[in-house]
Amino acid sequence: MLAKERHRIILHKVQDAGCARVAALAKELVVTEETIRRDLEKLDSEGKLQRIHGGAVTIEHDRRELPLGIRETVKIHEKRAIAEACIKYIAEGDVIALDASSTAGELAKAMPDIPLTVVTNSVAVATILAGRSRIRVISTGGILDSPSLSFIGPIAEQTLERFHIRKLFFSCKGLDLERGLSVTADEHAGIKRKMLDLCETAYLLADGSKFATKAVEFFGSVQEVDVVITDTTTDNAIIEKLRAMGVTVDVAD
Repeated sequence: MLAKERHRIILHKVQDAGCARVAALAKELVVTEETIRRDLEKLDSEGKLQRIHGGAVTIEHDRRELPLGIRETVKIHEKRAIAEACIKYIAEGDVIALDASSTAGELAKAMPDIPLTVVTNSVAVATILAGRSRIRVISTGGILDSPSLSFIGPIAEQTLERFHIRKLFFSCKGLDLERGLSVTADEHAGIKRKMLDLCETAYLLADGSKFATKAVEFFGSVQEVDVVITDTTTDNAIIEKLRAMGVTVDVAD
């Protein structure tokens, strides 16, 4: 099979499902995984898809909620750096909320085992923290959204209201300086909106790609965020604009 035909099939697979894995593509097209990796790198360089660890996602992935397992592989080094930068903001005795973002998952992995309470709507975060004997983990419960492995809906939102949340660590799909924070679906907007309403201090975990994205539904303004923790890929002009808006910006390296 010629490379051009492989590229056509790969693009169709990625656009249809939103993502594709190297191993699955190699098996279907009867070529080596190294050949598929080269194909994906070329298609990425042409702006036709986005290369991620182990596969690729569609450029239009901001319009749909990708499964958590895929999101965890996108911008992984940036997310880990951001997670490490969050640790200094967490103190013994805190009551904090973590959303179901993949970056919050990285924060859970990096979190020290100290006495504090974590309230989360994320199945993954709760599972990660289950092994920390000094951290009290409270799951919101609610309607289980399978792709994101998170609880959403009125039960989840009502559970949050029972707690005095000092600090919120959360992310979003896109951040527009004028219109605010956005996500792919209204059910995810609701739980994030509730977390923002209830917390004392909001920490937004946003790698540089978030600032180039506008998702489907806006749920909050930039001014509601106290601290943006980002990485070195974020444009300096954006950082300065955020600071001019009164937002503290912490750049993780």
